[in-house]
Amino acid sequence: MISRRDVMKGGAIGSVLLAVPQMVSAAETPALDALLLDTRVVPTVPSGHEGVPLLRFAGDVTRVWYDHLDRRWRQPGHVLGGITGSDALFVLEVLAAQAGRRVVHRQTLTPADGNGVATISWVIAPHHPSVMV
Repeated sequence: MISRRDVMKGGAIGSVLLAVPQMVSAAETPALDALLLDTRVVPTVPSGHEGVPLLRFAGDVTRVWYDHLDRRWRQPGHVLGGITGSDALFVLEVLAAQAGRRVVHRQTLTPADGNGVATISWVIAPHHPSVMV
């Protein structure tokens, strides 16, 4: 059963998801190559992201790292946007730094819950010339 809180939270997150491409422009980074969604905080796929490959996970980003990001981040380019829990973003930030990338945009969408996990919208992009193109 979906609670009123879930509906309100989904609506707030959905409106922010529609702004992700604009956030990318504001951060002066190229368009997104993929959008990563943590289904714990974004249970449904938002509209308005046609043509952007979606990657989904539920809290543990390990499988996405092994199946997609590690290989992609060994090559030049690849800008990743996402909405995840702050715990998953922490892991992604560490992995991104090792691959010549960093968080170029971050926006907290919801305060931390009882477990200390906030919902964050972010963009990770190359920051070293050897990985930009």
